[in-house]
Amino acid sequence: MTGGAETFPEALDQWTPEDWQEYRRRVEDGEGSVRAMNAITRRRAHTAEASRRPAD
Repeated sequence: MTGGAETFPEALDQWTPEDWQEYRRRVEDGEGSVRAMNAITRRRAHTAEASRRPAD
């Protein structure tokens, strides 16, 4: 997990049903569980940061 407000296991409490669905899909496709968790957490962090940026 990445640092900041989202640290393991607290980050998992913030996951949406869609995040869990993506996680399950990734693991079923053969991606390791830790790698899948990290990818989803990075996506969530990137999305959260993008939403905080001022509009151009």
